[in-house]
Amino acid sequence: MIRNFLVGLVFIFMSSSAIADDFKSEDELRPFLDGFMKKIFSDDMSGAFKLVRPYLAITEPDFQLAELNTKNQKAQYNNKYGFTLDFEFIEYKKVGSSLIRVVYIEKTEKQALPWIFYFYKPSTAWVLSGFKFGDQLLSGILDGK
Repeated sequence: MIRNFLVGLVFIFMSSSAIADDFKSEDELRPFLDGFMKKIFSDDMSGAFKLVRPYLAITEPDFQLAELNTKNQKAQYNNKYGFTLDFEFIEYKKVGSSLIRVVYIEKTEKQALPWIFYFYKPSTAWVLSGFKFGDQLLSGILDGK
């Protein structure tokens, strides 16, 4: 369980001086995430990570490690819960004027796997602060964390 937690938080707590692309409008967030989830659905993890790479302000070695850890975790989930059947948008929640939390689930044969994305607006544009996924459905979705 600790490992699942760490894999999920790897993007959120990494810090670096890398510059990331941003989103000028909230209207860009859902289409971007729909594209990401479509790649997850089609089992194109590399494509999904290529899509998010420009938007994460982390170093290349940190990004590669996070990608590898996520792919390994996803493979374990495929063995444990079955393959991806579909994905579903669950929630778009704006907290204040500078934070947005977006939740999707990856629907597998035996379990819903939550994907939670965080966007932050430091001034005029939105940045992808991080995302996490795991098999703990109640942790982070239904309990609001």
